[in-house]
Amino acid sequence: MNKKEEKTLHKFAEPLGMSVDGNNGVIYGEYEGYHVYLTRANNNSYSFAVNFSLNKAGELPQQDEVKRVVKESKDIIDCVIQGYQVVYTLRGGMTVAKTAEKVGPSLQTITSFLQQLGYQDACALCGKSDPTVSLYSVSGAPAILCDDCFKKQQEAVNIHAREQGNVKENVLSGTVGAFLGSLIGAGAIILLGQFGYVAAISGIVMAICAIKGYELLGKKLSTKGIIISSVIMIVMVYVGNRIDWSISVANYYTDVDLFYAFRILPDLIREGYLEASQYYGNLAMVYLFTAIGAVPTIISAVREGKRAQESYKML
Repeated sequence: MNKKEEKTLHKFAEPLGMSVDGNNGVIYGEYEGYHVYLTRANNNSYSFAVNFSLNKAGELPQQDEVKRVVKESKDIIDCVIQGYQVVYTLRGGMTVAKTAEKVGPSLQTITSFLQQLGYQDACALCGKSDPTVSLYSVSGAPAILCDDCFKKQQEAVNIHAREQGNVKENVLSGTVGAFLGSLIGAGAIILLGQFGYVAAISGIVMAICAIKGYELLGKKLSTKGIIISSVIMIVMVYVGNRIDWSISVANYYTDVDLFYAFRILPDLIREGYLEASQYYGNLAMVYLFTAIGAVPTIISAVREGKRAQESYKML
Protein backbone atom coordinates (compact mmCIF):
# COMPACT_ATOMS: atom_id res chain seq x y z
CA MET A 1 0.00 0.00 0.00
CA ASN A 2 1.38 3.41 -0.95
CA LYS A 3 1.41 6.46 1.32
CA LYS A 4 -1.42 8.16 -0.53
CA GLU A 5 -3.77 5.19 -0.06
CA GLU A 6 -2.79 4.88 3.60
CA LYS A 7 -3.48 8.58 4.14
CA THR A 8 -6.93 8.15 2.59
CA LEU A 9 -7.71 5.23 4.91
CA HIS A 10 -6.76 7.36 7.91
CA LYS A 11 -9.47 9.83 6.89
CA PHE A 12 -12.01 7.03 7.31
CA ALA A 13 -10.41 5.48 10.41
CA GLU A 14 -9.96 8.55 12.63
CA PRO A 15 -13.67 9.51 12.97
CA LEU A 16 -14.35 5.89 14.01
CA GLY A 17 -11.58 5.86 16.62
CA MET A 18 -9.80 3.13 14.68
CA SER A 19 -6.32 2.58 13.26
CA VAL A 20 -4.82 1.68 9.88
CA ASP A 21 -2.52 -1.26 9.23
CA GLY A 22 -0.40 -0.24 6.25
CA ASN A 23 0.91 -3.77 5.71
CA ASN A 24 -2.55 -5.21 5.16
CA GLY A 25 -4.27 -2.08 3.90
CA VAL A 26 -7.11 -2.34 6.44
CA ILE A 27 -8.86 -0.20 9.01
CA TYR A 28 -9.17 -2.01 12.34
CA GLY A 29 -10.20 -1.54 15.92
CA GLU A 30 -12.83 -2.23 18.56
CA TYR A 31 -16.29 -0.77 17.99
CA GLU A 32 -19.18 -1.07 20.43
CA GLY A 33 -17.66 -4.19 22.00
CA TYR A 34 -16.82 -5.93 18.73
CA HIS A 35 -13.41 -6.43 17.14
CA VAL A 36 -13.81 -5.36 13.53
CA TYR A 37 -11.73 -4.63 10.46
CA LEU A 38 -12.70 -2.88 7.24
CA THR A 39 -11.32 -3.79 3.84
CA ARG A 40 -11.96 -2.08 0.54
CA ALA A 41 -14.70 -3.90 -1.34
CA ASN A 42 -13.54 -4.95 -4.83
CA ASN A 43 -10.50 -2.64 -4.47
CA ASN A 44 -12.89 0.31 -4.47
CA SER A 45 -11.50 3.01 -2.15
CA TYR A 46 -14.98 4.33 -1.47
CA SER A 47 -16.75 1.10 -0.59
CA PHE A 48 -15.94 -1.06 2.42
CA ALA A 49 -16.52 -4.61 3.63
CA VAL A 50 -16.90 -4.75 7.43
CA ASN A 51 -15.61 -7.99 8.95
CA PHE A 52 -16.91 -9.43 12.23
CA SER A 53 -16.44 -12.78 13.96
CA LEU A 54 -19.50 -13.75 15.99
CA ASN A 55 -21.33 -16.39 17.95
CA LYS A 56 -24.67 -16.51 19.72
CA ALA A 57 -24.66 -18.62 22.87
CA GLY A 58 -21.64 -20.42 21.43
CA GLU A 59 -23.42 -21.28 18.17
CA LEU A 60 -22.68 -20.23 14.59
CA PRO A 61 -24.39 -17.08 13.24
CA GLN A 62 -27.76 -17.74 11.64
CA GLN A 63 -27.81 -16.54 8.05
CA ASP A 64 -31.43 -15.40 7.92
CA GLU A 65 -30.99 -13.57 11.22
CA VAL A 66 -27.81 -11.58 10.60
CA LYS A 67 -28.89 -10.66 7.06
CA ARG A 68 -32.04 -8.85 8.18
CA VAL A 69 -30.17 -5.60 8.74
CA VAL A 70 -29.44 -5.40 4.98
CA LYS A 71 -33.14 -4.84 4.34
CA GLU A 72 -33.33 -2.26 7.10
CA SER A 73 -30.60 0.06 5.77
CA LYS A 74 -30.03 1.44 2.27
CA ASP A 75 -26.31 1.86 3.02
CA ILE A 76 -25.73 -1.83 3.87
CA ILE A 77 -25.95 -3.68 0.57
CA ASP A 78 -24.83 -7.26 1.28
CA CYS A 79 -23.99 -9.79 3.97
CA VAL A 80 -21.89 -12.94 3.60
CA ILE A 81 -21.45 -15.59 6.31
CA GLN A 82 -18.63 -18.11 6.42
CA GLY A 83 -18.41 -20.07 9.63
CA TYR A 84 -18.17 -17.55 12.46
CA GLN A 85 -17.19 -14.75 10.10
CA VAL A 86 -19.85 -12.25 9.06
CA VAL A 87 -19.01 -9.66 6.40
CA TYR A 88 -21.24 -6.69 5.60
CA THR A 89 -20.64 -4.62 2.45
CA LEU A 90 -21.34 -0.91 2.80
CA ARG A 91 -22.47 1.43 0.07
CA GLY A 92 -19.77 3.97 -0.77
CA GLY A 93 -20.11 7.63 -1.65
CA MET A 94 -18.70 9.52 -4.62
CA THR A 95 -15.97 11.13 -2.49
CA VAL A 96 -13.95 10.40 0.64
CA ALA A 97 -16.03 12.89 2.63
CA LYS A 98 -19.36 11.43 1.48
CA THR A 99 -18.22 7.88 2.24
CA ALA A 100 -16.90 8.88 5.68
CA GLU A 101 -20.33 10.29 6.48
CA LYS A 102 -21.90 6.88 5.70
CA VAL A 103 -19.44 4.48 7.38
CA GLY A 104 -19.98 5.58 11.00
CA PRO A 105 -23.81 5.43 10.99
CA SER A 106 -23.70 2.11 9.09
CA LEU A 107 -21.35 0.59 11.69
CA GLN A 108 -23.59 1.88 14.48
CA THR A 109 -26.64 0.33 12.80
CA ILE A 110 -24.92 -3.05 12.40
CA THR A 111 -23.48 -3.26 15.93
CA SER A 112 -26.76 -2.16 17.55
CA PHE A 113 -28.59 -4.78 15.48
CA LEU A 114 -26.13 -7.53 16.50
CA GLN A 115 -26.32 -6.56 20.17
CA GLN A 116 -30.12 -6.74 20.11
CA LEU A 117 -29.89 -10.26 18.71
CA GLY A 118 -27.40 -11.30 21.39
CA TYR A 119 -24.34 -11.84 19.18
CA GLN A 120 -20.93 -11.75 20.82
CA ASP A 121 -17.37 -11.18 19.68
CA ALA A 122 -15.78 -14.56 18.93
CA CYS A 123 -12.70 -16.26 17.52
CA ALA A 124 -13.07 -16.87 13.78
CA LEU A 125 -11.61 -20.38 14.07
CA CYS A 126 -12.82 -21.98 17.30
CA GLY A 127 -15.83 -19.71 17.81
CA LYS A 128 -15.17 -19.12 21.52
CA SER A 129 -15.94 -15.77 23.12
CA ASP A 130 -12.60 -15.80 24.89
CA PRO A 131 -11.20 -12.69 26.69
CA THR A 132 -8.06 -13.04 24.56
CA VAL A 133 -9.97 -12.54 21.29
CA SER A 134 -8.29 -9.75 19.37
CA LEU A 135 -7.15 -8.66 15.93
CA TYR A 136 -4.12 -10.33 14.41
CA SER A 137 -2.29 -10.41 11.10
CA VAL A 138 -1.52 -13.90 9.79
CA SER A 139 0.53 -14.22 6.60
CA GLY A 140 -0.44 -10.72 5.56
CA ALA A 141 -4.17 -11.19 6.17
CA PRO A 142 -6.17 -9.74 9.10
CA ALA A 143 -8.01 -12.15 11.39
CA ILE A 144 -10.08 -12.06 14.58
CA LEU A 145 -8.67 -14.85 16.74
CA CYS A 146 -8.20 -15.98 20.30
CA ASP A 147 -4.65 -16.28 21.62
CA ASP A 148 -4.55 -20.10 21.33
CA CYS A 149 -5.74 -20.12 17.70
CA PHE A 150 -3.30 -17.36 16.78
CA LYS A 151 -0.40 -19.38 18.21
CA LYS A 152 -1.49 -22.38 16.14
CA GLN A 153 -1.73 -20.25 13.01
CA GLN A 154 1.63 -18.64 13.75
CA GLU A 155 3.27 -22.05 14.07
CA ALA A 156 1.72 -23.13 10.76
CA VAL A 157 3.10 -19.97 9.11
CA ASN A 158 6.56 -20.67 10.55
CA ILE A 159 6.48 -24.25 9.27
CA HIS A 160 5.42 -23.06 5.81
CA ALA A 161 8.19 -20.43 5.83
CA ARG A 162 10.77 -23.09 6.65
CA GLU A 163 9.44 -25.31 3.88
CA GLN A 164 9.59 -22.43 1.41
CA GLY A 165 13.11 -21.65 2.53
CA ASN A 166 14.09 -25.21 1.68
CA VAL A 167 12.61 -24.98 -1.82
CA LYS A 168 15.44 -24.79 -4.31
CA GLU A 169 15.13 -22.17 -7.01
CA ASN A 170 15.04 -23.72 -10.48
CA VAL A 171 16.85 -21.11 -12.54
CA LEU A 172 16.45 -22.96 -15.86
CA SER A 173 12.70 -23.44 -15.46
CA GLY A 174 12.35 -19.88 -14.20
CA THR A 175 14.19 -18.57 -17.27
CA VAL A 176 11.82 -20.54 -19.50
CA GLY A 177 8.87 -19.10 -17.57
CA ALA A 178 10.19 -15.55 -17.96
CA PHE A 179 10.71 -16.12 -21.69
CA LEU A 180 7.21 -17.53 -22.17
CA GLY A 181 5.75 -14.61 -20.22
CA SER A 182 7.76 -12.16 -22.31
CA LEU A 183 6.23 -13.62 -25.47
CA ILE A 184 2.83 -12.45 -24.23
CA GLY A 185 4.30 -9.01 -23.62
CA ALA A 186 5.91 -8.93 -27.06
CA GLY A 187 2.57 -9.94 -28.56
CA ALA A 188 0.92 -6.99 -26.82
CA ILE A 189 3.57 -4.60 -28.15
CA ILE A 190 3.09 -5.90 -31.72
CA LEU A 191 -0.71 -5.97 -31.58
CA LEU A 192 -1.10 -2.47 -30.17
CA GLY A 193 1.67 -1.16 -32.42
CA GLN A 194 -0.23 -2.30 -35.49
CA PHE A 195 -3.18 -0.23 -34.32
CA GLY A 196 -0.87 2.76 -34.10
CA TYR A 197 -0.53 2.94 -30.34
CA VAL A 198 2.46 3.06 -28.02
CA ALA A 199 0.41 2.03 -25.00
CA ALA A 200 1.55 1.79 -21.40
CA ILE A 201 -0.38 -1.46 -21.08
CA SER A 202 1.99 -3.29 -23.47
CA GLY A 203 5.05 -2.55 -21.35
CA ILE A 204 3.21 -3.34 -18.13
CA VAL A 205 2.01 -6.67 -19.57
CA MET A 206 5.59 -7.48 -20.57
CA ALA A 207 6.90 -6.80 -17.06
CA ILE A 208 4.19 -8.64 -15.16
CA CYS A 209 4.15 -11.71 -17.41
CA ALA A 210 7.94 -12.10 -17.47
CA ILE A 211 8.39 -11.74 -13.71
CA LYS A 212 5.39 -13.86 -12.79
CA GLY A 213 6.45 -16.44 -15.38
CA TYR A 214 9.84 -16.78 -13.71
CA GLU A 215 8.27 -17.01 -10.25
CA LEU A 216 5.72 -19.62 -11.37
CA LEU A 217 8.15 -22.04 -13.02
CA GLY A 218 11.23 -21.18 -10.97
CA LYS A 219 9.32 -21.79 -7.68
CA LYS A 220 10.68 -18.58 -6.12
CA LEU A 221 11.81 -15.12 -7.17
CA SER A 222 15.34 -14.29 -6.01
CA THR A 223 17.64 -11.42 -6.96
CA LYS A 224 19.06 -13.71 -9.63
CA GLY A 225 15.55 -14.28 -10.97
CA ILE A 226 14.84 -10.54 -11.08
CA ILE A 227 18.05 -9.93 -13.05
CA ILE A 228 17.33 -12.76 -15.51
CA SER A 229 13.74 -11.56 -16.00
CA SER A 230 14.93 -8.00 -16.53
CA VAL A 231 17.47 -9.05 -19.18
CA ILE A 232 14.80 -11.08 -21.00
CA MET A 233 12.43 -8.09 -20.86
CA ILE A 234 15.06 -5.77 -22.33
CA VAL A 235 15.73 -8.17 -25.22
CA MET A 236 12.07 -8.98 -25.90
CA VAL A 237 10.96 -5.34 -25.85
CA TYR A 238 13.53 -4.68 -28.57
CA VAL A 239 12.42 -7.77 -30.53
CA GLY A 240 8.72 -6.97 -30.16
CA ASN A 241 9.20 -3.37 -31.28
CA ARG A 242 11.36 -4.45 -34.25
CA ILE A 243 8.79 -7.06 -35.35
CA ASP A 244 6.07 -4.41 -35.12
CA TRP A 245 8.00 -2.10 -37.46
CA SER A 246 8.94 -5.02 -39.73
CA ILE A 247 5.28 -5.90 -40.20
CA SER A 248 4.57 -2.31 -41.19
CA VAL A 249 7.44 -2.39 -43.70
CA ALA A 250 6.23 -5.72 -45.15
CA ASN A 251 2.70 -4.32 -45.47
CA TYR A 252 3.96 -1.19 -47.24
CA TYR A 253 6.40 -2.92 -49.63
CA THR A 254 4.44 -5.78 -51.13
CA ASP A 255 7.56 -7.50 -52.49
CA VAL A 256 9.17 -7.70 -49.02
CA ASP A 257 8.24 -10.45 -46.59
CA LEU A 258 8.31 -10.16 -42.80
CA PHE A 259 11.60 -12.01 -42.24
CA TYR A 260 13.45 -9.98 -44.86
CA ALA A 261 11.98 -6.76 -43.46
CA PHE A 262 13.15 -7.75 -39.97
CA ARG A 263 16.68 -8.40 -41.25
CA ILE A 264 17.05 -5.16 -43.24
CA LEU A 265 15.28 -2.86 -40.77
CA PRO A 266 18.54 -1.29 -39.44
CA ASP A 267 19.60 -0.58 -43.07
CA LEU A 268 16.25 1.12 -43.77
CA ILE A 269 16.72 3.34 -40.73
CA ARG A 270 20.33 4.11 -41.56
CA GLU A 271 19.49 4.99 -45.19
CA GLY A 272 16.58 7.22 -44.18
CA TYR A 273 13.69 5.10 -45.45
CA LEU A 274 12.42 5.03 -41.88
CA GLU A 275 12.58 7.97 -39.50
CA ALA A 276 15.22 7.10 -36.89
CA SER A 277 13.87 9.52 -34.28
CA GLN A 278 10.41 8.01 -34.58
CA TYR A 279 11.68 4.42 -34.38
CA TYR A 280 13.97 4.96 -31.39
CA GLY A 281 11.48 7.28 -29.73
CA ASN A 282 8.88 4.53 -29.97
CA LEU A 283 11.35 2.00 -28.55
CA ALA A 284 12.25 4.31 -25.67
CA MET A 285 8.58 4.77 -24.78
CA VAL A 286 8.01 1.01 -24.64
CA TYR A 287 11.08 0.60 -22.43
CA LEU A 288 9.76 3.34 -20.16
CA PHE A 289 6.36 1.68 -19.86
CA THR A 290 8.03 -1.67 -19.18
CA ALA A 291 10.00 -0.10 -16.33
CA ILE A 292 6.78 1.43 -14.99
CA GLY A 293 5.28 -2.06 -14.90
CA ALA A 294 8.40 -3.88 -13.69
CA VAL A 295 9.37 -1.77 -10.68
CA PRO A 296 6.05 -2.03 -8.75
CA THR A 297 5.69 -5.70 -9.76
CA ILE A 298 9.12 -6.54 -8.33
CA ILE A 299 8.49 -4.49 -5.17
CA SER A 300 5.10 -6.15 -4.73
CA ALA A 301 6.55 -9.65 -5.18
CA VAL A 302 9.27 -8.99 -2.59
CA ARG A 303 6.79 -7.49 -0.12
CA GLU A 304 4.33 -10.34 -0.58
CA GLY A 305 7.10 -12.83 0.14
CA LYS A 306 7.94 -11.05 3.38
CA ARG A 307 4.30 -10.59 4.40
CA ALA A 308 3.59 -14.29 3.87
CA GLN A 309 6.09 -15.05 6.64
CA GLU A 310 4.84 -12.42 9.10
CA SER A 311 2.31 -12.89 11.90
CA TYR A 312 1.66 -10.36 14.65
CA LYS A 313 -0.95 -8.90 16.98
CA MET A 314 -2.60 -5.79 15.55
CA LEU A 315 -4.63 -4.71 18.59
